[in-house]
Amino acid sequence: MRKFGPIVFMLCCLSVSAWAQEVADVVKAYARGKTIVVEYDLKADADFVRLFVSLDGGNTYRGPLQQVSGDVANVGAGFGHVVVWDVLKEFESDEFESDAVRFKLGIKLKERWPRETFVTVNAAYSFLPQASFGFSVGQVKRFGWFVSVMTNGNFSGFDADGDCDRDGFIEGNFMPYYTGETSKMRLSAMAGGLMKVSDYLCLRLGLGYGNSTLLWHTEDGRWLRNTAYSAAGLDLSAGVQLHLNGFVVSAEAVTTQFQTVEAKIGIGYAF
Repeated sequence: MRKFGPIVFMLCCLSVSAWAQEVADVVKAYARGKTIVVEYDLKADADFVRLFVSLDGGNTYRGPLQQVSGDVANVGAGFGHVVVWDVLKEFESDEFESDAVRFKLGIKLKERWPRETFVTVNAAYSFLPQASFGFSVGQVKRFGWFVSVMTNGNFSGFDADGDCDRDGFIEGNFMPYYTGETSKMRLSAMAGGLMKVSDYLCLRLGLGYGNSTLLWHTEDGRWLRNTAYSAAGLDLSAGVQLHLNGFVVSAEAVTTQFQTVEAKIGIGYAF
């Protein structure tokens, strides 16, 4: 290569889509055989690094250059990174005035909070006692959302024939005869928000509609809602969610109208 002189200089990186101009520094550039080697230091992890060249002292730049190899993708923060430019495959001439050659880098930083879509299967248990099952789907970066549906498959609570108190008394302080048979309904449909507090941990808060009903069966064929163990209306949940190498685990407490409380867990995956 006839006119590859020592191209050595200090130059601050101009970032294309990163924060500030101090993400990377071009330390030096020099000819090696029929290539040019550009050495640089990087202060933050990058998804990719793009190389640009100026032949007029930095007035105009060409690029991003295509015939490059080395540390150009998934580059970790650190010193002594190199980009090797096979100049003859990209330019027809190798006649450079070394004093006029400048390089700069375009950096795409790795996102601290990559977007994750997740699906979990859930199970919940209250001290009624009562169990329910369902699923959640959602998406999160720094902040996110989810929707969740839970049920035990019993919807008898919508068809109650009346109410009784904790001990079984109905209006007028009268107690009917009971068969001892019970029916339990649990339904929850909610949406909520997520906030990542670390690379792996999210806080989780949701609200929606819930129905947790205990029915007692009377000898005359009626199903009475026991109001001491039943609630319908606002469902609230609060808990945490872990993201570990593609797996998702959630744990939260759910209350309906602040009258019933259940523990809920979920297991799934993120992609």
